[in-house]
Amino acid sequence: MALRHPFPNVYKFYNQFAAPDQASPEQSSRSQGLRKSGPRSKTGCSTCKVRRVKCDETKPGCMRCQNLGRECGGYTPEAPDDISKNSTPVAIHPRPMSVLPYAPSVAIPGDQQERRYFQRFCDKTAAEICGAFDPTFWTEKVLQLCHQDAPIRYATIALGALAKSLEVTSFPTRLSLSGFPQIDHHHLDEHHRYALRQYSRAIASLRAILSDGRRHLRTSLTCCVLFMSFEALQGSYDGSLTHLRGGSRLLADWRMARRGQASRLSQDSLSEIQDGLVDDLGRMFARLDVQGLFVPPPFPMPELPWEDVVVCETFDSTAEARESWDFLFCGIAQFYRQSVTYSQHNPEKLATTPWMQRHDHYMAQLLQWRSAFQGAHAEESKSGNIRTEKSAMLSIYYNLATILLASSVPHSELLYDNYTNLFSEIITKANHLLSSSEDPSNTSRFTLDMGTILPLYITVTKCRDRRIRRQAIALLWSNARREGLCFDTITVARLCAWLTSIEGEGTQDDLEPIPESSRSLVTYLHLSSEERWLAIQLTSSLTNENGAHVYRETTFSW
Repeated sequence: MALRHPFPNVYKFYNQFAAPDQASPEQSSRSQGLRKSGPRSKTGCSTCKVRRVKCDETKPGCMRCQNLGRECGGYTPEAPDDISKNSTPVAIHPRPMSVLPYAPSVAIPGDQQERRYFQRFCDKTAAEICGAFDPTFWTEKVLQLCHQDAPIRYATIALGALAKSLEVTSFPTRLSLSGFPQIDHHHLDEHHRYALRQYSRAIASLRAILSDGRRHLRTSLTCCVLFMSFEALQGSYDGSLTHLRGGSRLLADWRMARRGQASRLSQDSLSEIQDGLVDDLGRMFARLDVQGLFVPPPFPMPELPWEDVVVCETFDSTAEARESWDFLFCGIAQFYRQSVTYSQHNPEKLATTPWMQRHDHYMAQLLQWRSAFQGAHAEESKSGNIRTEKSAMLSIYYNLATILLASSVPHSELLYDNYTNLFSEIITKANHLLSSSEDPSNTSRFTLDMGTILPLYITVTKCRDRRIRRQAIALLWSNARREGLCFDTITVARLCAWLTSIEGEGTQDDLEPIPESSRSLVTYLHLSSEERWLAIQLTSSLTNENGAHVYRETTFSW
């Protein structure tokens, strides 16, 4: 049973871009699923004829076969002219993107100012946003799409202009005590004003493309990531989360359709996106979905079927280990968030046989991943191709997943005392990453990828070793930056410092353990980035002599 929050309606989200006189996406999707009567085409490739599906007749090999990874059987000789005249023209889908490395170029449609901000995106913004993993999506594939998809081009120009705005504005003004960009909409600089105009232009362009009733998955999902980055970069948490929920649901519909399950997407929509790009977007949304589970409030994302989360026995590289990890950790994080809900409203659920079967499945896959990762790491170490920051980040999140999984069954807050060594490793490796010149997040204020903030936050809220807590808070204070949707070091550090002071009341000795009666849980967070405040509620882990929980509340503003 999933969390008791309804998934947002992705079609409501995409209706923002639909033309006023266009039928709703629900109606368009249903109408696309109906086969129109008429003569059957006899000129498709031999593979599509055998499979009894409509061929798009792209030559020399049809796009449907290429998208599904099948070998196209080719075409029979063309029929005489008198027969071909009666055939119905079939729209040809875009060809797959080139797999050759992309060299950034300013030779894109537009004026000199657009090319200048696009070049800024190519030179700096793309590398800053992508983080340590998956750079090719930002530094190659997105840039390729800019030459053929206007909404993507306008969105990248908007990001380049916004990044330039943050660069030229003084650091204390834009990134003050909260870590969120402090935006005065009445006194925007020229770069920010231009960024907002290009962002509006990107939305209008996407709306025009979607007016034909098709989903245009490649363009829609890529724009969703770019729009999400734009909103997050300027500190709009609600806007970025809206794009995340819509894109995640649309991608989940695509996965269901590819598995042959009922979906709101038509067969034509399935052929609009290449498998390679889907893999990149799928991994990216898996990481973003994890962030959506931990940011306030924790909105559930489309759930991965837990039986489908299966890890290979071996990995060829650390990069391949990361690709598998994205989906494994997303499944474990979803499992953990459900356990938090059940522990508050239906604790008996956590002791049932189906729940324990899921727990055992994730534990087996976690151990399998560790074994495969260690093998790939050893081989790369021998060859000298290892990048220590990637291995350190994966190791941090492995420790975090181990702790989250252990706490997804009936437990008390004392359970976390058994994992002090794992918390200590998180601190050591996070300190190494934050002091490493090779880590790209150290030179940028914002990255869409997950970094060290989430592990440090969970370390402070769950580890009761005072020395480890102080080290984690110090690391948060040491480098003001933002990661993902709304994680920023300064706000998280203030929250962690307040929690530590509450639990440490009346004790001074670092070696004195914090009793369970003094431990608190973060049970409520509400962030308003526009009004610049964060409300927090702590709830005692145990009830008092009257059988009631003790609550503490505060609000941080900036």
